[in-house]
Formats: sequence, structure tokens, C-alpha cells
Amino acid sequence: MRNLRWLLVPIVVVPLTLLLFHGFGRDPREIPSPLIGKPAPSFSLAALDGTRLTAAQLRGRPYVLNFWASWCIPACVDEHPVLLEAQRRYGSDVQIVGVVYNDSPAAARTFLDRYGDGGWPQLSDEGGRLAVEYGVTGPPESYFVDATGIVRAKQFGPLTVAAMDQRFAALLAARAAR
Repeated sequence: MRNLRWLLVPIVVVPLTLLLFHGFGRDPREIPSPLIGKPAPSFSLAALDGTRLTAAQLRGRPYVLNFWASWCIPACVDEHPVLLEAQRRYGSDVQIVGVVYNDSPAAARTFLDRYGDGGWPQLSDEGGRLAVEYGVTGPPESYFVDATGIVRAKQFGPLTVAAMDQRFAALLAARAAR
């Protein structure tokens, strides 16, 4: 019986240890998106400037939907210069679209006045319907959509220059391959 006990310890302890190490290596807030490889949800939302933008208007050009909020500090503040740089570098090839998440238009405008308005549409998602359709768990989160309207990637947390370059390169390569 005593020998059997020493045999059971590795059978139980080793898998449990591997499970714990695997679990601790992941961000518990990051939830994989079921939208990857599927059509992006359609929308028709008012922008902060009073215009209206629909998903159909974005067809034919890759785009990134960036869910953000003025109260998302420091992550959204840290991410904003990356988006400004991406607009400068990729603005003619990829459309950036901001989606104000669970925030007021006035607070969003104040944020843009303080940190810079990149000139891309900033949509007001009143009621959070679009955020729910995308499965947003909290800002910042970004969804990369190809020119045919298929969601290709999700970025949880602030975007980095390297992540933008990688995601935009993939979107542009897919567009060129068509």
C-alpha cells in the first residue's frame, strides 16, 4: 500500500502542477474572440463629429475598430500615440475607427483635445450594442477586419507599434493577394 501511495503522488501532482503553470501564464481577462474568421458585425453609428458611419461603408478597405474610453488610464493614453503613428504610416491603406466605449461624447472629445485627434472617425456606441456584439470585455480592445469584412485578429490591451505593424502587414498582404 505504501508503494502505491508513492506512485499516486506523481500521477496527481505532476498534471496538477502543469495545469497551474499553464493557467498562470495566461491573462485571465483575455478571452479569445469567436469572431475570428467570421464576418464583422454590421453597424450604423453616429460619430462624434455628427456624421454617420456604417460597416458597409468600410467594405473594400481593411480597418481596425479600436474600443477605447477617456477613463481608460493609463492603457488608452499609452496606446493613443501608437494609433496616431499608425494613422500617419498606414492611413491611406487601412482605416482606423475609434469606438467610444461606455463613455460620454464630451469626455471623449476632451481626451482627443488633450492627446490629439488623428482624424479618423470616433463612433459613439451609446448603449454599448456594438461592444456587446464584438464581445468587448474592457478597453482598450481592437479588432482587425480585412477588406472583405472578415474579422482577422483581436488585440486585447494597448496596441504597440510592433503589433500594429504585424496586424496591418497581414491585412495588406491579404488585400494584395485578392
